[in-house]
Formats: sequence, structure tokens, C-alpha cells
Amino acid sequence: MSQPFRSAFGESETESESAEMLTFQLGSGAFAVNVRQVREVLDHKPIQPLANAPASLLGMIDVRGAGVPVVDLKRKLRMPDSEMRPVTGDTRIVVLEFEAAGETQTIAVIADAVHEVVDLADQVVEMPPHVGEAWDTTFMQGLGRRNESFLTLLRADHLFSAGEGVVLGRAA
Repeated sequence: MSQPFRSAFGESETESESAEMLTFQLGSGAFAVNVRQVREVLDHKPIQPLANAPASLLGMIDVRGAGVPVVDLKRKLRMPDSEMRPVTGDTRIVVLEFEAAGETQTIAVIADAVHEVVDLADQVVEMPPHVGEAWDTTFMQGLGRRNESFLTLLRADHLFSAGEGVVLGRAA
């Protein structure tokens, strides 16, 4: 029997935490983010580099007249260099909007492909595994499933929290 969607912290879904997730690909990994944190999905377009930016900050794009910082999520998540792939016809820019440090943050990330919106309401979200060494999983809501693959459910407000989200927000 299916159990209701539960976050990695065992909390039931609330009105502020939707079980609808946008799924996307980064290298060989499948990821998802809450649709309430997705402002829009754009075709890939040129990114203006910024001088002396952190390695994960690719630069800026214009989104409807506003400058938005673009982050290489593969680098941010420390995915191996072998996972870096060139821009293809499937590459998308996902514009995220969320609250962090008491401010609304808008940050775009590059996805190798965007798949679909899935409703995880009937799934139990699993906790990240314990592997016997320190591993910061605060950016993860947990692990879900899409077909035969695991989905890493991201929490944008934690992924870009504290110092980095605020710094990136100021870049805009």
C-alpha cells in the first residue's frame, strides 16, 4: 500500500510543500526540484561570464529584463568532470525562485535535459544513505524514484542558502 509523500525528515506534505517535482538530467544523474521553486524553463542561450566569479557561477543571463546568475549545478554538486557534457539541443536553463536568508532569490541552473513534472504524492521519499563518512545532505529533500531510476530531490533554498545564495542574489 502506498504511503503519502514524506520529506526526508518524515514530515507529511503540507500546502507549502508540494509533491509535484520537475525532473531533469545532470550527466548520468536524475534530479528533481519542487515545481513551486521553478519560475520557468528556458532554451539554452549565451551566458555572459563574470570576472573573478566562483567556479560554479557561469555568469549572467537576461530573463525578461532582469539579470539572473547562472550556476553550473554539476560543479556545485561536485559531480566528476567526466560528467560534464557539451550543450546540446536538450540542454535547458531552469530558473529557480525561492526564499533564502529572508530574501527572494532568483538563480538559474543548467540542466542537460528537462524531463517532466511528476507527482510524488504516492511515494515515500527515502533518506539519503549513511555511508560512514561526513556527507552534507542538507540540500536534499531525499531520494524519490522515476521509472527505474533514483531521483535526488533538491531543496533550492538549502542548496543556495546562507552565504552563497545571498552573494549570488546580489550579483543579480
